[in-house]
Amino acid sequence: MSESLKNIYVVLHNVHSASKTVETAQVVYGLGFSNFVVSKAEGSAAQAGVPDANRLAMKMKQNFMVLPDLKDVLEVLNIERPLLITSPVLTKERLDLNQLFERTKSEERIAIILSGSNSSFSRKEMDLGECRSLEARVDIGPAGTAAIILYALSMKE
Repeated sequence: MSESLKNIYVVLHNVHSASKTVETAQVVYGLGFSNFVVSKAEGSAAQAGVPDANRLAMKMKQNFMVLPDLKDVLEVLNIERPLLITSPVLTKERLDLNQLFERTKSEERIAIILSGSNSSFSRKEMDLGECRSLEARVDIGPAGTAAIILYALSMKE
């Protein structure tokens, strides 16, 4: 992986499902990206998903971090312009992959934040960064969303 893609942090926020946590980790690491962060893990995600994702990260020699909330992620990773990928129902703004790829060429750390919740992000969370969605009819979930974005970025390298 090129140096520019090492500054990408995939963040799964507000997740309750162990399977969503592990599936998203598999996509991130499987496509060659090294930074996966989980914030606000609750329920089975906290009990089983986080330990399984951590085990996967260690096995693949990748980076894994768990933080209590989205503000902590932005502070700890020093993220200036987070990119929140929302449901297409919540925003008319679509993700421009070419523009995102251009951002990867700078030294900037980029957080691609995915919602692990069926209700997407709260209004307060959406105010923390740029909200974009994929060109899809419905929300396809965090693993599918991560797969599309990360695959597209890796093919542009």
